[in-house]
Amino acid sequence: MRPIAWSSAIIAIVLAVFFAMQLVSKPVSLAPIETIEFSQYQAVPNFTDTTHVVSDEKRLDAFRTLVSRYSIDLRNYDETLNDDCTGGLSTKITIHFTDATLGKLRIYDCGKPLAGGTFVTDATALFSSWRAADTGR
Repeated sequence: MRPIAWSSAIIAIVLAVFFAMQLVSKPVSLAPIETIEFSQYQAVPNFTDTTHVVSDEKRLDAFRTLVSRYSIDLRNYDETLNDDCTGGLSTKITIHFTDATLGKLRIYDCGKPLAGGTFVTDATALFSSWRAADTGR
């Protein structure tokens, strides 16, 4: 192969790899979150699974920060991040975006609802604090 043809082939391959990396490495851009609906469930007496609606910007920002910190894909949540046990706390989340689309997540935490350094524990703690503030419990 001639040097010019060889150089052109290498440049073409490098450019193809570069553009492929750009497409793969960029996170999906989502429309802004408008509201979040959530409910929590735990198999204990008197635990209510009331649905709560969140539209307060301060709360939405706290959730956005959490999602960003752990690089969570709100359209395709990886449920393998959830704890694997029985008797834990389940949180069902529906995210309403401003473009009228939805994101649905179900997180399951085996521990106490305290922040613990994972998306599941931190999100469970966040939603539990909102539920407690809303219900007075």
